[in-house]
Amino acid sequence: MRFKYLIASLMLCFSLSAFSQQKRAFLVGISHYDTALTGYQWNNINGVNDVELLSPILLKQGFQIVELLDEEATHEAITKQLSLFVKKSKVGDIVYLHFSTHGQPVEDLDGDETDGWDEAIVPIDAYKQYRKGLYEGECHLLDDQLNTYIKQLRSKLGAKGFLYVTIDACHAGTSSRGNDDIIRGTRVGFTSGDKVFKPNKDKRSHYRLQHSDKLSDVVFIEACRADQVNTEIKIEGKRYGALSYHLAKTIQKESFSKHPSNFLNVLQAEILQQGRWPNNQNLVIESSLKQ
Repeated sequence: MRFKYLIASLMLCFSLSAFSQQKRAFLVGISHYDTALTGYQWNNINGVNDVELLSPILLKQGFQIVELLDEEATHEAITKQLSLFVKKSKVGDIVYLHFSTHGQPVEDLDGDETDGWDEAIVPIDAYKQYRKGLYEGECHLLDDQLNTYIKQLRSKLGAKGFLYVTIDACHAGTSSRGNDDIIRGTRVGFTSGDKVFKPNKDKRSHYRLQHSDKLSDVVFIEACRADQVNTEIKIEGKRYGALSYHLAKTIQKESFSKHPSNFLNVLQAEILQQGRWPNNQNLVIESSLKQ
């Protein structure tokens, strides 16, 4: 009888461990853009500072962390890690993806964008301008491509899992440095012709995404609207993305593993309380959470 009880206990422990929730984080931070990899076309920012701020906090909360910094953060390396995250993720896991990079609008070629422009994260090997035969946009991480991984992750995580995506970049900023400001992005759209980028004037700060009982919920938290710049802030002599700085403060109070609605409420309260959010940009939240 005791032997049967022991076997049953071991089977229960194995079952619980097999389905135990895992927390994984993938953080991309680029600071030194002004290299041959980008054709010396981009100004430097401080994305690495963001990752160095967030990682220790996430580690204390039990996240398994993968970082890609500066020259490590190529398009190939980023997409390889996203594929691995899809492969490793299980039902009930919590996954956090973070990008502190430049952002750029890219001419839409498949007609799925109403304004004619895709949004893109800029890896370390992406040029700012089209150069026929040399660089034709193959290293930009388009929103279409990122969303493919997002859909795959939501399917793997299932209804009991959760996915957070934070993007501390802009898709309609400027690379100028007026008043010592450092901006993450450009108003110059990536195009093979002479098409001029005109940002979408959508003033919404909240968007509803598809909710499904078969998929995990997902929350995108973005540093600014498509028609705004994303300006870094200076804290004790170091520069950070405003979103990353406020995320770090929020995570210390409200873990990613708790209810996402609470997390979003604490984040927005933190922004108001800190008073360090740039005046020229608005936080954007895209969520599949039920109202």
